[in-house]
Amino acid sequence: MIAAIFEILLVIALGVIFILLFGLLRALPFMTGLLGSLFLLLVFPGLKDIIPGETKLSVITLIVVIELLIALLTFNQQTSGPMIVFSCLMFVDLIMGLGYSLFECASWQKATFVTVAYLAVTYFILVSNCDSLKVDRDDCRNILASLVVACMYAASVGATLLVILGAIWEKFIKLKFSEGIYNAYDRIGIAVICIAMIVTAIGSVIRDRVTA
Repeated sequence: MIAAIFEILLVIALGVIFILLFGLLRALPFMTGLLGSLFLLLVFPGLKDIIPGETKLSVITLIVVIELLIALLTFNQQTSGPMIVFSCLMFVDLIMGLGYSLFECASWQKATFVTVAYLAVTYFILVSNCDSLKVDRDDCRNILASLVVACMYAASVGATLLVILGAIWEKFIKLKFSEGIYNAYDRIGIAVICIAMIVTAIGSVIRDRVTA
């Protein structure tokens, strides 16, 4: 009897956890904002004194300001799509960064599998969030929104390439090739990421100006 009750409670608990996780995955812009706030507090402890002598209130204020900014960008027609893409990729890349030491790509097959799995999970999260945060998209952006969107798209592309080239394939190159080749790969990878970000930003601005 006790075992049966325990199993029922376990199933209920797992169901609740699944619902919570699914809900979080479908509202990642705001979860990313929360994690980003905590990250800023760790990197810049001085932010805890935004309001002198009120540490808790300072932390709450920082979180509220960041979440309001994310809400503004997420539910604004001109920036909603890029903001969802940017926040989702930042969240996935943060998880990949935390789990960086847990996987080691000793073969190109494993590196390829991890790359495909990363892209598949990212795609699922992007589609899920774009579906759950139903906002009318507006392709005609003003110049300020166009610049903000260009920065978000450039950062999204840069973060994605950084994970693929710097976290996944870098381990394979380091294990299988000489130090010289690895160093060359590192330099070329940085150049590729920078060029891709610049091209993305310029392309985004040009597209917006053409359709405006």
